[in-house]
Amino acid sequence: MIISDYHIHSSFSGDSVEDLNRICKKAIELGIKEIAITDHMDLDVKVAEDDLNFYLNLDEYVPTILKLKEFYKKDLDIKLGMEFGVQKHLGEIGDELIKKYPFDFIISSVHTVDKLLVDQKEFWNDKTRDEAHDKYFFEILKSVENFNQFSVQGHLDFITRYGGLDKKGFIDYIRYQDLIDSILKKLISKGKGIEINTSGIRYNENRFYPCDNIIKRYFELGGEIITIGSDSHKASDLGKDFRRAYDFLESIGVKYISSFDQLDVSFKKIK
Repeated sequence: MIISDYHIHSSFSGDSVEDLNRICKKAIELGIKEIAITDHMDLDVKVAEDDLNFYLNLDEYVPTILKLKEFYKKDLDIKLGMEFGVQKHLGEIGDELIKKYPFDFIISSVHTVDKLLVDQKEFWNDKTRDEAHDKYFFEILKSVENFNQFSVQGHLDFITRYGGLDKKGFIDYIRYQDLIDSILKKLISKGKGIEINTSGIRYNENRFYPCDNIIKRYFELGGEIITIGSDSHKASDLGKDFRRAYDFLESIGVKYISSFDQLDVSFKKIK
């Protein structure tokens, strides 16, 4: 049984065309009890005219999700969520924006460094792999320090997907151990969690974001809050590889995953 999927994109995201009703019907078909719709909101990003737009029209989005929540309430618990693309200078802006709406759940994700999306060649052009990774992890740390109205840190090390053949697919975890520890400790001190994002398996990295060692370290340091999300952009990817995520958590002694309502956390048994 899939308990919940807490990272789902619909046609409200610039990189998805998926219909919200199709998402809900697929979740019910799979026996998922709870989903969070978490469409993209990325501000202050340098993009070319033909690049995807990740600005989320909240005045249209929020009423739509609330209406959907009411319509499917007998069969599915739908959470009003958002994936906020945070940068170190956007924490206060994000806090004020989120307070205006009745959100249940917020993913804080670093997609952008120096106003450049990390999947853009412009971000990588003048950097070695280590220089790019230095900037990325430092951006996460500063963003966690400056942002408060969020629930979990999204796909913490997904930068390995990008950079071209000579730079992608490798993180020197020994090099970044202290910095990653600082990120995790700051999350824990603020009562925030991390997600297990299963899309790394679909993207041929054959792992979660973040990797097993970071997830283990979060719990070793005293963290308790964790969600599992497919990061699906089409309904057919809902709940993908969740059994693998449950098995991993049980193997390290974790018995609960987190649920959110109006940004308040509760816990549900994996079994």
